[in-house]
Amino acid sequence: MVLTAATLVALTLYVSLGVVGVQLLRKRNGWRLVGGILVVEAVLLLAAQIALSTVPFGIGEPLIRVPLRALLTQALLSLAAIGGAAAAVYVGRHWLGQALPRARGRRAAAGLLLALPVVSALGMYGMMRISLPPRERERDPLKRQITLNSGFESTVFVQGTMDNPTTITFAPDGTLYIGDISGAIWAAADGDQNGQAESMKGWADGFRLLVGLAWRDDELYAASSGKIEALRDSNGDGQADQRRLVVDGLPSMVLMPHSNNGLAFGPDGRLYFGVGSTTDGQVEREEHAAAILSINPDGSDLQVFARGLGNSFDVAFSASGDLFAGDNSPSGGVAGEDYPDEFNHIVEGEHYGFPYFFGDPPDNGGTRGALANFPPHSAPTGVTFYNGATFPVNYRDSAFIALWARGEVAHVEVAETSGGEFLSRTSTFGSGFLYPIDVLTGPDGNLYVADFGTSAVYRITYNANKDLGQRN
Repeated sequence: MVLTAATLVALTLYVSLGVVGVQLLRKRNGWRLVGGILVVEAVLLLAAQIALSTVPFGIGEPLIRVPLRALLTQALLSLAAIGGAAAAVYVGRHWLGQALPRARGRRAAAGLLLALPVVSALGMYGMMRISLPPRERERDPLKRQITLNSGFESTVFVQGTMDNPTTITFAPDGTLYIGDISGAIWAAADGDQNGQAESMKGWADGFRLLVGLAWRDDELYAASSGKIEALRDSNGDGQADQRRLVVDGLPSMVLMPHSNNGLAFGPDGRLYFGVGSTTDGQVEREEHAAAILSINPDGSDLQVFARGLGNSFDVAFSASGDLFAGDNSPSGGVAGEDYPDEFNHIVEGEHYGFPYFFGDPPDNGGTRGALANFPPHSAPTGVTFYNGATFPVNYRDSAFIALWARGEVAHVEVAETSGGEFLSRTSTFGSGFLYPIDVLTGPDGNLYVADFGTSAVYRITYNANKDLGQRN
Protein backbone atom coordinates (compact mmCIF):
# COMPACT_ATOMS: atom_id res chain seq x y z
CA MET A 1 0.00 0.00 0.00
CA VAL A 2 2.81 2.41 0.92
CA LEU A 3 4.66 1.57 -2.29
CA THR A 4 1.55 2.07 -4.41
CA ALA A 5 0.83 5.44 -2.82
CA ALA A 6 4.45 6.55 -3.19
CA THR A 7 4.44 5.60 -6.88
CA LEU A 8 1.25 7.55 -7.52
CA VAL A 9 2.66 10.59 -5.72
CA ALA A 10 5.88 10.39 -7.75
CA LEU A 11 4.04 10.09 -11.07
CA THR A 12 1.80 12.99 -10.11
CA LEU A 13 4.77 15.16 -9.16
CA TYR A 14 6.71 14.47 -12.37
CA VAL A 15 3.73 15.14 -14.63
CA SER A 16 2.84 18.29 -12.72
CA LEU A 17 6.35 19.68 -12.86
CA GLY A 18 6.48 18.93 -16.57
CA VAL A 19 3.30 20.93 -17.09
CA VAL A 20 4.76 23.84 -15.13
CA GLY A 21 7.95 23.62 -17.16
CA VAL A 22 5.97 23.87 -20.39
CA GLN A 23 4.25 26.97 -19.04
CA LEU A 24 7.58 28.55 -18.12
CA LEU A 25 8.87 27.99 -21.66
CA ARG A 26 6.40 30.65 -22.75
CA LYS A 27 7.97 33.25 -20.46
CA ARG A 28 10.91 35.49 -21.17
CA ASN A 29 14.25 36.07 -19.56
CA GLY A 30 15.65 33.39 -17.25
CA TRP A 31 12.32 31.62 -16.64
CA ARG A 32 12.44 30.07 -20.12
CA LEU A 33 15.71 28.30 -19.21
CA VAL A 34 14.20 27.17 -15.90
CA GLY A 35 11.20 25.78 -17.77
CA GLY A 36 13.40 23.87 -20.21
CA ILE A 37 15.45 22.29 -17.44
CA LEU A 38 12.25 21.44 -15.54
CA VAL A 39 10.74 19.68 -18.56
CA VAL A 40 13.93 17.66 -19.15
CA GLU A 41 14.13 16.65 -15.48
CA ALA A 42 10.46 15.68 -15.41
CA VAL A 43 10.79 13.52 -18.54
CA LEU A 44 13.96 11.81 -17.27
CA LEU A 45 12.50 11.13 -13.83
CA LEU A 46 9.27 9.82 -15.33
CA ALA A 47 11.24 7.51 -17.63
CA ALA A 48 13.38 6.30 -14.73
CA GLN A 49 10.29 5.58 -12.61
CA ILE A 50 8.67 3.60 -15.43
CA ALA A 51 11.87 1.69 -16.22
CA LEU A 52 12.49 0.74 -12.58
CA SER A 53 8.88 -0.48 -12.32
CA THR A 54 8.73 -2.50 -15.55
CA VAL A 55 12.18 -3.69 -16.69
CA PRO A 56 13.34 -6.95 -15.04
CA PHE A 57 16.67 -6.84 -13.23
CA GLY A 58 18.67 -9.53 -15.04
CA ILE A 59 16.01 -12.17 -15.53
CA GLY A 60 14.33 -11.41 -12.24
CA GLU A 61 11.81 -8.83 -11.08
CA PRO A 62 11.82 -5.04 -11.60
CA LEU A 63 13.59 -3.13 -8.84
CA ILE A 64 10.34 -1.33 -7.93
CA ARG A 65 7.63 -3.97 -7.80
CA VAL A 66 4.28 -2.35 -8.39
CA PRO A 67 1.52 -3.13 -10.93
CA LEU A 68 2.49 -0.10 -13.00
CA ARG A 69 -0.12 -0.56 -15.72
CA ALA A 70 -2.90 -0.60 -13.16
CA LEU A 71 -1.38 2.40 -11.45
CA LEU A 72 -1.18 4.32 -14.73
CA THR A 73 -4.86 3.60 -15.26
CA GLN A 74 -5.59 4.96 -11.81
CA ALA A 75 -3.43 7.99 -12.55
CA LEU A 76 -5.41 8.73 -15.70
CA LEU A 77 -8.58 8.54 -13.65
CA SER A 78 -7.02 10.97 -11.20
CA LEU A 79 -6.32 13.78 -13.67
CA ALA A 80 -8.23 16.18 -11.50
CA ALA A 81 -5.79 15.59 -8.65
CA ILE A 82 -2.83 15.95 -11.00
CA GLY A 83 -4.27 19.17 -12.38
CA GLY A 84 -4.75 20.46 -8.87
CA ALA A 85 -1.17 19.71 -7.94
CA ALA A 86 0.07 21.34 -11.14
CA ALA A 87 -2.04 24.40 -10.39
CA ALA A 88 -0.56 24.60 -6.89
CA VAL A 89 2.99 24.45 -8.26
CA TYR A 90 2.04 27.00 -10.94
CA VAL A 91 0.71 29.38 -8.30
CA GLY A 92 3.89 28.83 -6.33
CA ARG A 93 5.94 29.78 -9.36
CA HIS A 94 3.96 33.03 -9.70
CA TRP A 95 4.56 33.75 -6.03
CA LEU A 96 8.28 33.21 -6.52
CA GLY A 97 8.23 35.58 -9.46
CA GLN A 98 6.13 38.31 -7.83
CA ALA A 99 6.51 38.16 -4.05
CA LEU A 100 10.28 37.73 -4.11
CA PRO A 101 12.83 40.02 -5.65
CA ARG A 102 14.03 38.76 -9.03
CA ALA A 103 17.45 37.65 -7.74
CA ARG A 104 15.96 35.74 -4.81
CA GLY A 105 13.33 34.17 -7.10
CA ARG A 106 16.02 32.91 -9.44
CA ARG A 107 18.03 31.50 -6.55
CA ALA A 108 14.92 29.74 -5.29
CA ALA A 109 14.23 28.34 -8.77
CA ALA A 110 17.82 27.13 -9.06
CA GLY A 111 17.51 25.44 -5.67
CA LEU A 112 14.31 23.71 -6.82
CA LEU A 113 15.99 22.44 -9.99
CA LEU A 114 18.90 21.03 -8.00
CA ALA A 115 16.75 19.54 -5.26
CA LEU A 116 14.26 17.81 -7.57
CA PRO A 117 16.55 15.05 -8.92
CA VAL A 118 18.15 14.50 -5.51
CA VAL A 119 14.85 14.16 -3.67
CA SER A 120 13.40 12.01 -6.46
CA ALA A 121 16.44 9.71 -6.47
CA LEU A 122 16.14 9.25 -2.71
CA GLY A 123 12.44 8.49 -3.15
CA MET A 124 13.13 5.89 -5.85
CA TYR A 125 15.80 4.29 -3.68
CA GLY A 126 13.33 4.09 -0.81
CA MET A 127 10.74 2.47 -3.07
CA MET A 128 13.30 -0.08 -4.26
CA ARG A 129 14.15 -0.95 -0.65
CA ILE A 130 10.46 -1.35 0.20
CA SER A 131 10.04 -3.55 -2.88
CA LEU A 132 12.70 -6.01 -1.73
CA PRO A 133 11.41 -8.87 0.43
CA PRO A 134 13.53 -9.37 3.56
CA ARG A 135 15.23 -12.48 2.14
CA GLU A 136 16.60 -10.43 -0.79
CA ARG A 137 18.32 -7.72 1.22
CA GLU A 138 21.49 -9.65 2.06
CA ARG A 139 23.58 -10.14 -1.08
CA ASP A 140 26.72 -11.54 0.55
CA PRO A 141 26.53 -15.36 0.21
CA LEU A 142 28.79 -15.81 3.24
CA LYS A 143 26.28 -13.96 5.44
CA ARG A 144 23.10 -15.66 4.26
CA GLN A 145 21.46 -18.24 6.51
CA ILE A 146 21.07 -21.39 4.41
CA THR A 147 18.80 -23.96 6.07
CA LEU A 148 19.10 -27.59 4.92
CA ASN A 149 17.80 -30.99 5.90
CA SER A 150 19.43 -32.58 8.92
CA GLY A 151 23.00 -33.69 8.31
CA PHE A 152 23.61 -31.40 5.33
CA GLU A 153 25.94 -28.41 5.27
CA SER A 154 26.54 -25.64 2.73
CA THR A 155 29.70 -23.78 1.84
CA VAL A 156 30.44 -21.26 -0.90
CA PHE A 157 32.31 -23.04 -3.70
CA VAL A 158 32.91 -19.89 -5.71
CA GLN A 159 31.70 -16.29 -5.62
CA GLY A 160 32.25 -12.99 -7.38
CA THR A 161 34.00 -12.26 -10.70
CA MET A 162 31.03 -13.59 -12.69
CA ASP A 163 27.96 -11.40 -13.16
CA ASN A 164 25.32 -13.62 -11.50
CA PRO A 165 25.27 -17.28 -12.60
CA THR A 166 22.47 -18.59 -14.81
CA THR A 167 23.63 -22.15 -15.55
CA ILE A 168 26.34 -24.58 -14.42
CA THR A 169 27.81 -27.84 -15.66
CA PHE A 170 30.87 -29.97 -14.93
CA ALA A 171 33.41 -30.83 -17.60
CA PRO A 172 34.83 -34.36 -17.86
CA ASP A 173 37.95 -33.18 -15.99
CA GLY A 174 35.89 -31.96 -13.01
CA THR A 175 36.09 -28.24 -13.77
CA LEU A 176 32.86 -26.34 -13.11
CA TYR A 177 31.73 -24.20 -16.05
CA ILE A 178 29.45 -21.29 -15.20
CA GLY A 179 27.34 -19.19 -17.55
CA ASP A 180 26.33 -15.75 -16.30
CA ILE A 181 23.75 -13.10 -17.13
CA SER A 182 26.30 -10.97 -19.00
CA GLY A 183 26.73 -13.77 -21.54
CA ALA A 184 30.14 -15.01 -20.36
CA ILE A 185 31.28 -18.55 -19.56
CA TRP A 186 33.72 -19.07 -16.68
CA ALA A 187 35.82 -22.09 -15.69
CA ALA A 188 36.16 -22.63 -11.92
CA ALA A 189 38.74 -25.19 -10.83
CA ASP A 190 39.18 -26.80 -7.40
CA GLY A 191 42.70 -28.09 -7.92
CA ASP A 192 43.40 -29.16 -4.33
CA GLN A 193 39.88 -30.62 -3.90
CA ASN A 194 39.19 -28.73 -0.68
CA GLY A 195 35.65 -27.84 -1.69
CA GLN A 196 36.43 -24.31 -2.84
CA ALA A 197 37.54 -23.13 -6.27
CA GLU A 198 41.01 -21.61 -6.28
CA SER A 199 40.70 -20.01 -9.69
CA MET A 200 38.03 -18.80 -12.06
CA LYS A 201 38.96 -17.81 -15.59
CA GLY A 202 36.96 -16.49 -18.51
CA TRP A 203 36.45 -19.22 -21.13
CA ALA A 204 34.07 -17.61 -23.66
CA ASP A 205 31.71 -14.65 -23.99
CA GLY A 206 29.38 -12.84 -26.34
CA PHE A 207 26.16 -14.71 -25.55
CA ARG A 208 22.72 -13.19 -24.97
CA LEU A 209 20.53 -14.78 -22.28
CA LEU A 210 22.84 -17.72 -21.66
CA VAL A 211 20.76 -20.27 -19.72
CA GLY A 212 21.99 -23.73 -20.67
CA LEU A 213 25.32 -25.61 -20.70
CA ALA A 214 26.08 -29.28 -21.34
CA TRP A 215 29.30 -31.15 -22.13
CA ARG A 216 29.60 -33.92 -24.73
CA ASP A 217 33.06 -35.30 -25.46
CA ASP A 218 35.33 -32.26 -25.90
CA GLU A 219 32.57 -29.77 -26.79
CA LEU A 220 30.57 -27.51 -24.50
CA TYR A 221 27.04 -26.90 -25.80
CA ALA A 222 25.68 -23.46 -24.87
CA ALA A 223 22.05 -22.35 -25.13
CA SER A 224 21.49 -18.64 -25.58
CA SER A 225 18.68 -16.53 -26.97
CA GLY A 226 17.23 -18.35 -29.99
CA LYS A 227 20.16 -20.68 -30.62
CA ILE A 228 22.49 -23.42 -29.43
CA GLU A 229 26.22 -23.46 -30.16
CA ALA A 230 29.03 -25.95 -29.50
CA LEU A 231 32.39 -24.61 -28.32
CA ARG A 232 35.82 -26.21 -28.10
CA ASP A 233 39.24 -25.27 -26.73
CA SER A 234 41.30 -26.93 -29.45
CA ASN A 235 44.74 -25.70 -28.36
CA GLY A 236 44.34 -26.20 -24.61
CA ASP A 237 45.03 -22.58 -23.61
CA GLY A 238 42.01 -22.38 -21.32
CA GLN A 239 39.76 -20.43 -23.71
CA ALA A 240 37.31 -21.52 -26.38
CA ASP A 241 38.70 -20.96 -29.88
CA GLN A 242 36.21 -22.92 -31.98
CA ARG A 243 32.50 -22.26 -32.08
CA ARG A 244 29.94 -23.92 -34.33
CA LEU A 245 26.21 -23.29 -34.67
CA VAL A 246 24.02 -26.28 -33.80
CA VAL A 247 20.61 -24.67 -34.31
CA ASP A 248 19.19 -21.14 -34.49
CA GLY A 249 15.87 -19.46 -35.15
CA LEU A 250 14.28 -20.85 -31.98
CA PRO A 251 11.46 -18.73 -30.48
CA SER A 252 13.05 -16.32 -28.01
CA MET A 253 12.01 -13.28 -25.99
CA VAL A 254 8.67 -12.89 -27.75
CA LEU A 255 7.28 -13.12 -24.23
CA MET A 256 9.92 -11.89 -21.79
CA PRO A 257 11.98 -13.69 -20.64
CA HIS A 258 10.85 -16.94 -22.33
CA SER A 259 13.40 -18.54 -24.64
CA ASN A 260 15.11 -21.82 -25.33
CA ASN A 261 16.39 -23.08 -22.01
CA GLY A 262 18.56 -25.61 -20.17
CA LEU A 263 20.22 -28.55 -21.94
CA ALA A 264 20.58 -32.28 -21.24
CA PHE A 265 21.88 -35.13 -23.36
CA GLY A 266 19.65 -38.18 -23.33
CA PRO A 267 20.67 -41.85 -23.30
CA ASP A 268 19.92 -41.90 -27.04
CA GLY A 269 22.67 -39.31 -27.63
CA ARG A 270 20.24 -36.54 -28.61
CA LEU A 271 20.21 -33.10 -27.01
CA TYR A 272 16.99 -32.17 -25.15
CA PHE A 273 15.80 -28.72 -24.10
CA GLY A 274 12.67 -26.72 -23.35
CA VAL A 275 11.41 -23.66 -25.22
CA GLY A 276 9.08 -21.26 -23.43
CA SER A 277 5.75 -20.07 -24.76
CA THR A 278 5.32 -16.89 -26.78
CA THR A 279 2.03 -16.05 -25.03
CA ASP A 280 1.03 -15.63 -21.41
CA GLY A 281 -1.77 -18.18 -21.34
CA GLN A 282 -3.13 -17.86 -24.88
CA VAL A 283 -3.09 -20.48 -27.63
CA GLU A 284 0.45 -21.10 -28.86
CA ARG A 285 0.99 -20.54 -32.59
CA GLU A 286 4.73 -21.17 -32.78
CA GLU A 287 5.64 -24.71 -33.85
CA HIS A 288 8.68 -24.90 -31.59
CA ALA A 289 7.44 -22.97 -28.55
CA ALA A 290 5.77 -24.18 -25.32
CA ALA A 291 7.43 -27.53 -25.87
CA ILE A 292 10.33 -29.88 -25.16
CA LEU A 293 12.51 -30.34 -28.24
CA SER A 294 15.35 -32.69 -29.16
CA ILE A 295 18.06 -32.53 -31.81
CA ASN A 296 21.11 -34.47 -32.92
CA PRO A 297 24.45 -33.06 -31.72
CA ASP A 298 25.33 -32.10 -35.30
CA GLY A 299 22.20 -29.92 -35.51
CA SER A 300 20.13 -32.26 -37.70
CA ASP A 301 16.63 -33.65 -37.15
CA LEU A 302 15.05 -31.06 -34.81
CA GLN A 303 11.93 -32.66 -33.31
CA VAL A 304 9.14 -31.77 -30.90
CA PHE A 305 9.26 -34.33 -28.07
CA ALA A 306 6.30 -33.05 -26.00
CA ARG A 307 3.96 -30.05 -26.00
CA GLY A 308 1.82 -28.00 -23.63
CA LEU A 309 4.58 -26.68 -21.35
CA GLY A 310 4.50 -22.95 -20.62
CA ASN A 311 8.18 -22.52 -19.78
CA SER A 312 10.28 -25.52 -18.81
CA PHE A 313 13.51 -23.86 -17.70
CA ASP A 314 15.52 -27.07 -17.43
CA VAL A 315 15.32 -30.80 -18.14
CA ALA A 316 17.02 -33.81 -16.54
CA PHE A 317 17.18 -37.58 -17.01
CA SER A 318 16.84 -40.14 -14.24
CA ALA A 319 19.03 -43.23 -14.01
CA SER A 320 16.36 -45.21 -15.88
CA GLY A 321 16.55 -42.76 -18.80
CA ASP A 322 13.21 -41.08 -18.13
CA LEU A 323 12.98 -37.35 -18.80
CA PHE A 324 11.67 -34.83 -16.26
CA ALA A 325 11.21 -31.05 -16.23
CA GLY A 326 9.74 -28.26 -14.15
CA ASP A 327 7.22 -25.90 -15.70
CA ASN A 328 6.25 -22.29 -15.02
CA SER A 329 2.55 -21.59 -15.37
CA PRO A 330 1.11 -18.29 -16.70
CA SER A 331 0.93 -15.23 -14.48
CA GLY A 332 -2.81 -15.53 -13.89
CA GLY A 333 -6.03 -16.84 -15.31
CA VAL A 334 -9.72 -16.07 -15.26
CA ALA A 335 -10.70 -13.69 -12.44
CA GLY A 336 -7.08 -13.48 -11.30
CA GLU A 337 -6.82 -17.21 -10.55
CA ASP A 338 -3.27 -18.35 -9.81
CA TYR A 339 -2.10 -21.61 -11.35
CA PRO A 340 0.35 -24.00 -9.69
CA ASP A 341 3.81 -24.51 -11.11
CA GLU A 342 4.67 -28.08 -12.00
CA PHE A 343 7.17 -30.93 -12.04
CA ASN A 344 6.48 -33.30 -14.92
CA HIS A 345 7.49 -36.70 -16.19
CA ILE A 346 8.02 -35.91 -19.87
CA VAL A 347 6.72 -38.63 -22.19
CA GLU A 348 7.19 -38.45 -25.94
CA GLY A 349 4.11 -37.27 -27.82
CA GLU A 350 2.19 -36.16 -24.72
CA HIS A 351 0.53 -32.77 -24.17
CA TYR A 352 0.89 -31.20 -20.69
CA GLY A 353 -2.00 -28.77 -20.68
CA PHE A 354 -0.71 -25.30 -21.55
CA PRO A 355 -2.68 -23.10 -22.09
CA TYR A 356 -5.80 -25.07 -21.15
CA PHE A 357 -5.09 -26.93 -17.91
CA PHE A 358 -2.52 -26.59 -15.14
CA GLY A 359 -1.66 -28.86 -12.26
CA ASP A 360 -4.22 -31.66 -12.20
CA PRO A 361 -6.34 -31.61 -15.39
CA PRO A 362 -9.87 -33.04 -15.60
CA ASP A 363 -10.15 -36.72 -16.51
CA ASN A 364 -11.56 -35.93 -19.93
CA GLY A 365 -9.17 -33.04 -20.65
CA GLY A 366 -6.96 -35.00 -23.01
CA THR A 367 -3.74 -33.77 -21.40
CA ARG A 368 -1.21 -35.30 -19.02
CA GLY A 369 -1.20 -34.08 -15.42
CA ALA A 370 1.75 -32.94 -13.36
CA LEU A 371 3.77 -35.39 -11.33
CA ALA A 372 4.03 -32.79 -8.56
CA ASN A 373 2.70 -29.27 -8.04
CA PHE A 374 4.42 -26.27 -6.49
CA PRO A 375 2.70 -23.16 -5.11
CA PRO A 376 1.84 -20.53 -7.75
CA HIS A 377 4.76 -18.34 -8.82
CA SER A 378 7.39 -20.65 -7.29
CA ALA A 379 9.25 -20.41 -10.63
CA PRO A 380 10.99 -23.80 -10.91
CA THR A 381 14.32 -23.38 -12.71
CA GLY A 382 17.27 -25.82 -12.65
CA VAL A 383 16.71 -29.53 -12.05
CA THR A 384 19.01 -32.51 -11.55
CA PHE A 385 18.75 -36.16 -10.55
CA TYR A 386 21.13 -37.10 -7.79
CA ASN A 387 23.54 -39.75 -9.09
CA GLY A 388 26.23 -39.50 -6.43
CA ALA A 389 27.10 -41.83 -3.56
CA THR A 390 27.72 -39.48 -0.61
CA PHE A 391 24.09 -38.67 0.28
CA PRO A 392 21.81 -41.11 2.17
CA VAL A 393 20.15 -43.81 0.08
CA ASN A 394 16.74 -42.12 0.03
CA TYR A 395 18.24 -39.30 -2.04
CA ARG A 396 19.66 -41.59 -4.73
CA ASP A 397 18.08 -41.05 -8.17
CA SER A 398 15.65 -38.48 -6.81
CA ALA A 399 15.22 -34.98 -8.17
CA PHE A 400 16.40 -31.67 -6.79
CA ILE A 401 14.79 -28.61 -8.34
CA ALA A 402 15.49 -24.93 -7.70
CA LEU A 403 12.50 -22.73 -6.90
CA TRP A 404 13.68 -19.28 -7.99
CA ALA A 405 10.96 -17.11 -6.47
CA ARG A 406 10.88 -18.95 -3.11
CA GLY A 407 14.63 -19.08 -2.55
CA GLU A 408 14.38 -22.82 -2.03
CA VAL A 409 15.61 -26.13 -3.40
CA ALA A 410 12.92 -28.81 -3.41
CA HIS A 411 13.52 -32.55 -3.15
CA VAL A 412 11.23 -34.74 -5.25
CA GLU A 413 11.34 -38.47 -4.58
CA VAL A 414 10.04 -40.45 -7.56
CA ALA A 415 9.09 -44.11 -7.83
CA GLU A 416 7.93 -46.05 -10.86
CA THR A 417 4.87 -48.28 -10.58
CA SER A 418 4.47 -51.68 -12.25
CA GLY A 419 2.37 -49.96 -14.90
CA GLY A 420 5.19 -47.59 -15.89
CA GLU A 421 3.71 -44.50 -14.22
CA PHE A 422 5.53 -42.46 -11.59
CA LEU A 423 4.57 -41.46 -8.06
CA SER A 424 6.23 -38.57 -6.26
CA ARG A 425 6.71 -37.02 -2.85
CA THR A 426 7.91 -33.42 -2.56
CA SER A 427 9.57 -31.65 0.34
CA THR A 428 11.73 -28.60 0.96
CA PHE A 429 15.39 -29.60 1.02
CA GLY A 430 17.00 -26.17 1.42
CA SER A 431 15.96 -22.56 1.94
CA GLY A 432 17.60 -19.19 2.42
CA PHE A 433 18.99 -18.84 -1.09
CA LEU A 434 18.45 -15.57 -2.91
CA TYR A 435 17.47 -16.69 -6.41
CA PRO A 436 18.52 -20.33 -6.89
CA ILE A 437 18.63 -20.82 -10.65
CA ASP A 438 20.47 -24.09 -11.28
CA VAL A 439 21.29 -27.24 -9.34
CA LEU A 440 23.68 -30.03 -10.28
CA THR A 441 25.23 -33.22 -8.94
CA GLY A 442 29.00 -32.86 -8.89
CA PRO A 443 31.59 -35.54 -9.72
CA ASP A 444 32.47 -35.57 -6.00
CA GLY A 445 28.92 -36.72 -5.17
CA ASN A 446 27.89 -33.38 -3.68
CA LEU A 447 25.17 -30.98 -4.77
CA TYR A 448 25.96 -27.60 -6.33
CA VAL A 449 23.48 -24.70 -6.37
CA ALA A 450 23.95 -21.61 -8.53
CA ASP A 451 22.42 -18.58 -6.79
CA PHE A 452 21.53 -15.58 -8.94
CA GLY A 453 21.79 -12.31 -7.05
CA THR A 454 24.64 -13.37 -4.75
CA SER A 455 26.91 -14.27 -7.71
CA ALA A 456 27.77 -17.50 -5.95
CA VAL A 457 27.71 -21.26 -6.33
CA TYR A 458 27.05 -23.20 -3.13
CA ARG A 459 28.40 -26.71 -2.44
CA ILE A 460 26.16 -28.92 -0.29
CA THR A 461 27.69 -31.88 1.52
CA TYR A 462 26.38 -34.55 3.89
CA ASN A 463 27.81 -35.28 7.33
CA ALA A 464 26.26 -38.35 8.98
CA ASN A 465 27.59 -37.26 12.39
CA LYS A 466 25.33 -34.22 12.26
CA ASP A 467 22.24 -36.04 11.02
CA LEU A 468 19.81 -36.09 13.94
CA GLY A 469 17.55 -38.51 12.11
CA GLN A 470 20.37 -41.06 11.72
CA ARG A 471 21.44 -40.77 15.36
CA ASN A 472 17.97 -41.29 16.83
